[in-house]
Amino acid sequence: MKKVLVATDGSDESMKAIDRAVKIAKSSDTEVVVVNVAEDFCPVGLVEVDCDTIRELVLKESKGIMQTAVSKLKEAGIKNIKEVIEFGSPAETIVEVADREKVDEIIVASRGRHGVKKLLMGSVAARVLEWAKCPVVVVK
Repeated sequence: MKKVLVATDGSDESMKAIDRAVKIAKSSDTEVVVVNVAEDFCPVGLVEVDCDTIRELVLKESKGIMQTAVSKLKEAGIKNIKEVIEFGSPAETIVEVADREKVDEIIVASRGRHGVKKLLMGSVAARVLEWAKCPVVVVK
């Protein structure tokens, strides 16, 4: 395997996905593409300035999540790491990044931080499984 994508949202479950990426990368000198998808939204009624502030806060949170994930990979001795933070729909964006990066495998957590929202919108992992063109590992 040459390249894997691991999605992280900062949850404990997604840290298990990072652990799986470590195992793969250590055994086969694999590049790890770490992806965090920040959902881009602006509630109705807010002015553009408020939306920009919300976007900046969400991006700051994503950078912190990415730093934690990358630190974990580096501490495990993984050197070939690419960081990707994008705004968008999580499942759709994960699959788009996987296609663009031509990864051999996607690693996602079975559930993330979204709780009730997940119940309303469907599972990100299930959508990635459905849409991905490469193998997907779902970590519990």
